[in-house]
Order: sequence, then C-alpha cells, then structure tokens
Amino acid sequence: MNELRKARDVISKLLYILSVRQKRYALVILTMSLLAALLETLGVAVIMPVLDMMLDIQGVRSRWYMVPFVNLFHLDTDMEVVWFICVGVIGIYLVKNLYFTFYNWVSYKYSYMVQRELGVRVLSAYMKQGYIFFVENNTARLINGISSDAASIYGILKTLFTSATKVLTILCIGIYIMLQSVQMAVVLLILAVLCMVTVHLLYRKSMSRNGEIRRELMCEGNQVALEAIQGYKEVIVMNKQDYFVKAYGDTRAKYNNVSVKIDMGTTVPTYIIEMICITGVLAAVAFQMGSTSNVNELITQLSAVAAGAFRILPALGVITSGVNSIIMSTSQLGACYQTIQQVKELESHEDEKKKVENSYNGVQFRHELSLKNVSFHYPSVEENVLQNIDLTIRRGQSVAFIGPSGAGKTTVSDIILALLKPTKGQILMDGINIENLGKEWNRIVGYVPQTPYIVDASIRYNIAFGERKNNISDEQIWQALKIAQLDEFVRELPKGLDTRVGERGVRFSGGQRQRLAIARALYRNPDILVLDEATAALDNETESEVMKAIEALQGYKTLIIVAHRLTTVKKCDIIYEVRDKNIFPRSKEEIFKND
Repeated sequence: MNELRKARDVISKLLYILSVRQKRYALVILTMSLLAALLETLGVAVIMPVLDMMLDIQGVRSRWYMVPFVNLFHLDTDMEVVWFICVGVIGIYLVKNLYFTFYNWVSYKYSYMVQRELGVRVLSAYMKQGYIFFVENNTARLINGISSDAASIYGILKTLFTSATKVLTILCIGIYIMLQSVQMAVVLLILAVLCMVTVHLLYRKSMSRNGEIRRELMCEGNQVALEAIQGYKEVIVMNKQDYFVKAYGDTRAKYNNVSVKIDMGTTVPTYIIEMICITGVLAAVAFQMGSTSNVNELITQLSAVAAGAFRILPALGVITSGVNSIIMSTSQLGACYQTIQQVKELESHEDEKKKVENSYNGVQFRHELSLKNVSFHYPSVEENVLQNIDLTIRRGQSVAFIGPSGAGKTTVSDIILALLKPTKGQILMDGINIENLGKEWNRIVGYVPQTPYIVDASIRYNIAFGERKNNISDEQIWQALKIAQLDEFVRELPKGLDTRVGERGVRFSGGQRQRLAIARALYRNPDILVLDEATAALDNETESEVMKAIEALQGYKTLIIVAHRLTTVKKCDIIYEVRDKNIFPRSKEEIFKND
C-alpha cells in the first residue's frame, strides 16, 4: 500500500506540473505506445511462420495464418510461399522499426518541450516573486530549479513513456505466449514477479536517498563554482584559487560517487533479471522437451515462446531501471512541484492584477510622490527598519537621504522603487498607489546602483539592457550617453556602440561604468531617477566627474539620491537624515557648517 501511495504521489505531482496542453500531448503519446506494443508483438509472432517454413514447407501452406494468403495470392509453389513469408516478415519489421523511430522522435521532442517550457515557467515564477525572494534564496539553488529540476521532469516523462510501451509490450506478448503455451506463460509470470520484487527490495531505499544526496551535492558544487567565478578578483588577490579548486573537486567527487551508485541502480537490475529469467525459461523448455513426443511442433511453439520471452527480458529490465530512476528523481520532482504551486498561485492573481494595471496605461508623474505612514521590516525579522514615515517629494526636486550605515537609507529607496512592499502604509504617485501601477511604475522610475550590473556584451546592449535587438534605438542610446557625459568617449572607440565592455565592465574605469549605468537608467527616459550610493565606490576625482552628469539632470528629472558622502548631496534641494527608524529634514547650513 505504501508503494502504491508513492506511485500515486508521483503521478499526481506530475499531472499537477503539466499544463492542459502538455497532458493532451502525453495522452497521444501513450496511445501511440499501445500501437508500438502491438507491433512489437507482431514482430515476435512472425517468427512462427519462418520456423514452420524451415521445418515443414508443405505443412506451412495449411496453417491457419497462411491459408487466406495462399488463396488470395495464388501461392502454388513452395518457392512462392518462401518468398511471400520472407518478404512479408521483412516488410513487417521495416514498418515496425520506422514506426518506432517516429514514436521515439515524438516522445523525445515532447519531453524536451516540457523541459524547456517548465524551465521557462520556473524562471518566470522566480521573476514574479519580487526582490525579497532573491535576497532570501541561494543563487545556486535557484539555478538548480531552472535547470536540473526541470531536466528531471524530462527524465521522468521519458522513462514513463518508455515503461508504458514496455508494459504494454509485455502484456501483448504475454497474451501471445499464453495462446501458445499456458505453462510457459505461468512460468514467465512467476519469473517476472520474482524479478520485480527482488530488484525493488534491493534498490528501493538507496535510490531515493541517493537522489536527494545528489541534488544537494549539485547545489553545493554550483555554489562553489559561482563563488569562485563571481569573486575571482578577491580570490586571486587573496591567493585562494587552490581552496576553491579543491572544494569544487571534493564536491564533484562526492557527486560522482553517488551518481555511480544511482547509475548502477538503473543498469544492474537488467543483469539480475536476465539471469533469473534465462535460468527459468531454459528449465521450463527442458522440462517440456522431455515430456512430449511431437518434437517438431514443440520446437516451433517453443521457439516462438522463447522469442517472446527474450523480448520480455529487456523490457522488464527497462521497467525496473525506470522505476529506480523515477524513485531517484522524487526529490527534484517535489522541488519542481512546490515551484509550480507558487507559479499557479501567482498566475491566479495575474489577470486581476493586469486589469488594475491596464487602467493606468500611459499614466504620467505630474505632481508629487508621497510616502504615507510607511513602516517596513524584513520577513525574517520582527523589528521594523523604518517606522511611520511620512514624506512628500515634488516633481523636479532633487532629494537626498543621508545617515550612518545600516540606518535604512537603501531600504527607503528600495521601497520607492517598489522592490520592497511596506508592511504598513503606502506610496502614492499623484494619489495613485504605486502597487497598482505595476509595469507603468517601472517605466516612470529609473535606478542607478552603487555597483551596476554590467554584462560582457556591447555598450549598446548594456544601455538598452533587456531590450530585443530590433527594438533598440541608437538615437535614444546616444541621447542617454550625452546626458551621462559619456558620448565623446564612446565616439572615440574604434567600434563605438559595438565595443564590448568585458565581464562586469572590467575594460572600463569605475567612473565610466557608473556613467554607463546612468545612461542605462536614462535610456527609457524615466521621470524619477533613484541613485543608491552611486558614487560611494569612486575616488574623489571620478566622483566629481560622475556628479557633473547627475547634477546636469537637476530640474529635468526628479532625483532621489542615497549617499554616504556629504559632498554628493551639496546641490540637492532637500536633505533628509535617516536614523532611529525614521527620517528627519536637515538644513544645508547645519550639515556643511564646517566646510
């Protein structure tokens, strides 16, 4: 009963994960597998006329399966019968193998389609979760969810289709064998049950446990590799290359050891089944040979039975290996199931959310942005970072937030960006809650972080980040570069906008990377620009260059500047200090009285 429950759990999770369209395709493939099983059985059955022909060419003409063809095609001579049987068998095997080729192509294509669509769906779910989701989740595990967890569903589907074909093949051939020899059919049934029980008892627990271990080790290996690659500069400076190489090697060694056990669990059952079945079948054949007087008829009968039995043997091996493979993948199936649950929850609210968003299409920022009684704390912490904040920022103003590290300056900017949702209160743009604006708010607001994400691609792509190639406007790019005071530098480059910037922008200076980030933020022409410690990592001279680009925007854009350095905020219209979970207006005279 426990095993049936587990099987039902796997099927129910799989059906939950698959979309309606995917389920329909799966039903088509399962129907095709029935025809495949019938053709496989026919391939076994056609051995009987070949053997009859070889043992008694005269007698084969009167067999029940030959009489209709002899009369229909007027097969008058022995050679005509021989040619008809040989050509017929070749034709049947040709059709059978062509069909199996097509069937495998369809099932593989379907399984890979599900893997792709599932990977996209999981990534889409991640993207819809919001900023806090990425803060609280490990990158390596997220990558695992998109790649290996989705790939495991491909493996399960492929195994299920293959196993379904083999099960149906065993049933059809079993019926055929029963028509030939009831005793042999009973023997094969007993052997099949014995094989399945033996393999199941040997591998049931270890496959499930090793599947969980391998998934964890895969995450660990990805994590080590990401740390080594993303932190390569610190790794090299601190001379820690050997540590990361060894850590990755050790993890992969453990992963390989577990993988060997899993692979053995999916291959060894075939040999166990072969040994048990060969022994049983030959013993049954020897017994029947010793207890009959009509040897020729028995040879024909047993040859057909043996041919069927030897088709059943590998089929049993495939089924048991497939069962072990599915057991191994249950942890990944469970992880994928949980993700799809989240996807469906998000999708259930998507239509309603889109209706609200669509009512604000094309909305503009005209007057003011207000924070009304806003409080916030992170999900894993009960204490508020910000409490009961009230703030109004008028269009065209440049507003600065200063304060000590950890006071909540970045949290304020993240709430304004709608990366974080207030635990209490709301943010209003001209009286509209920005939560209702959705993508329209993303159009209205731009963002320049302290450490911009620069990809190893062209300047054009980095500025039009996330845009399809045919939608990119070079005119808008040059306009953004001009405002960011980087256009002259780019024009002097041999490849201009096609110049690759290197991973993380290593071919550019810190100031150039920041101005590139400003140009990216300006490319979409936002009304509000949020700069979060945008010059904190720069030296004084470079900071001065970047600040010139930022100050040129005053009066044209509403600027919200989060800064640690006071020099950054000298020309701002209003300065707020963030401390004690709240914000307090500060006069420039008080801040810069010692300058």
